[in-house]
Amino acid sequence: MLIMALLLTLLQYGQLDLRLRHDLNTRTHMIARAATAAVVFRDKRDAADILRAFEDAPDVRSARLVWPDGSEFVAYARAQDSSSWLQRHAGDTTARANVVANGTVQAQLVVSASRSGLWLALLGIMGGALAIMLVALAFTRFLSRGLRAKVRHAEDRTQYLAHHDALTGLVNRVAFSGELEHALAQAMRQRHGASLMCVDIDNFKQVNDTHGHGAGDAALQAVASRLSALVRTSDVVARLGGDEFAVLLHAPVAEDVVQYIAVAMTEEPCTYLTPTGATLQVTTSIGVAMLPRDASEADAAMRCADVALYHVKRQGKNGYAVYAPDMGEALRQRRRTEQDLRAALKQDQIALAYQPIYDRDGRLRSFEGLARWNHPERGWIAPSEFIPIAEEAGLITGLGLACLNRLHCDLGQWRRAGLPAVAVALNLSSHQFRGEEDRRAFLDKLDALALGPEEVEFELTETAVFEDMDKPESIVNILQTRGFELALDDFGTGYSSLAYLLRLRCRKLKIDRIFVDGIATRADARLLVDSVVRVAHAIGMVVVAEGVEAAADQACLMELGCDLFQGFGLSRPLPPDQAARCLADHARDVRVFAFGAAATLST
Repeated sequence: MLIMALLLTLLQYGQLDLRLRHDLNTRTHMIARAATAAVVFRDKRDAADILRAFEDAPDVRSARLVWPDGSEFVAYARAQDSSSWLQRHAGDTTARANVVANGTVQAQLVVSASRSGLWLALLGIMGGALAIMLVALAFTRFLSRGLRAKVRHAEDRTQYLAHHDALTGLVNRVAFSGELEHALAQAMRQRHGASLMCVDIDNFKQVNDTHGHGAGDAALQAVASRLSALVRTSDVVARLGGDEFAVLLHAPVAEDVVQYIAVAMTEEPCTYLTPTGATLQVTTSIGVAMLPRDASEADAAMRCADVALYHVKRQGKNGYAVYAPDMGEALRQRRRTEQDLRAALKQDQIALAYQPIYDRDGRLRSFEGLARWNHPERGWIAPSEFIPIAEEAGLITGLGLACLNRLHCDLGQWRRAGLPAVAVALNLSSHQFRGEEDRRAFLDKLDALALGPEEVEFELTETAVFEDMDKPESIVNILQTRGFELALDDFGTGYSSLAYLLRLRCRKLKIDRIFVDGIATRADARLLVDSVVRVAHAIGMVVVAEGVEAAADQACLMELGCDLFQGFGLSRPLPPDQAARCLADHARDVRVFAFGAAATLST
């Protein structure tokens, strides 16, 4: 704006200077023509009177009529104000005009004018421009004050978000790392203990999948508030990402105080309201590292707390654990198993063992296919060890596809050996179908291997409920639409209800071994199994008793009306070649059953 004002001032100066020169030249030529007669007749009085016409021009300082030889004929001079600084320093502009008579120059009129008027006009213009500029600046400043406040607020907000979590208001991972390093240095310098707690919300993904992300956000905010309320103002609570939180208890803090906080956080669920008004509860798992006892560096401290947290997760969640060195070895073993399992899925190390399922007359009716892993160095690894790891590491989808491949190969060998077809039941985990791509891959594999309802059945574990089974795109509905039979496995160990049985509409119900073992001498187990069998038969389900080991238990189960039986007392899970021999031994029964001659099971 100042530059524009200067440019405008220079432009005005040029215009005023041009106007001053033009006016002075015009006036000078007019007076020169008027003085012609006085010059010709050399009448000084008339000439002086004519020059006094310049009195009407306040800028003119002097006027002189001079002869061609330079001598002065007559002159006019205005009285000057010597006290005026501007008059003394403004400068002059000179104009000349010839006095001509009969085509001859008789004399010359020389007029000198002060430039003070020009400078006064220019100063007035500059003052006006400056006033306008100041008004504009003041107005702009007034208008921009609110904008500057918004910009400052945005900058402050950006700085805040760089170090805090937007949802919970807690510090984020970046800021927490600095706090942890500072706390470690302080604890080592003062030789007082500090503590780091890693906190996870149990089954958080299930909250999002079942109740929506709004409910998940509400759970995160509730846990954040609960943690903040339990610690001192000097302590730090952070959200590291997802459902992961961390609590830093600055030194000095005693281990019993840490345990008190952990117990207070885990002894009862955290209750909160969802955006829809529903009341939900979540539990937490906590891993604790004591500093600097367990670690003297920030990364090592986080690893120790994570190891303790993983230990809690393996023990069933909803609890806490303080880090111990032997926990690290368990985690390293778990990671090695995960890496080896990834390789096993690529190298076709997964096999199936087949446990026969018999009817009341001892005839073979089907197999249950159980995943087995023959590690090249460690030998056979128990399913209880590698299946939970597969679910946690996101490998369960690949494991399910590997089981389908192995079943297809084994069935092909049996078919080429001339053995009759028999259905094989495979377990399904709800973790296999978290995403649409997982569901699609499973169904595409069934189609590619041409595995139909005659070759394979599927068992749903009750403790892994399929939350989306009421939706048309649910894997449960899709499999039933395609004609596959479903069985509800481990019945009685989860959260089943009659409504759940009616919704699921499985063909079979498998009673868990905890009710079967010793049932011949357990009145409470007999009562429960009798009730389950009656309900299952009432809604058209076939009842399978799992874990049958004693003949007395089998006799009791038959008396109660169970239809099918499996367990070590009848047969252990068999490798494919032994399962083929079992199938050959029962070939006639299988063929008769397949053609429907004995398709109606006794109840």
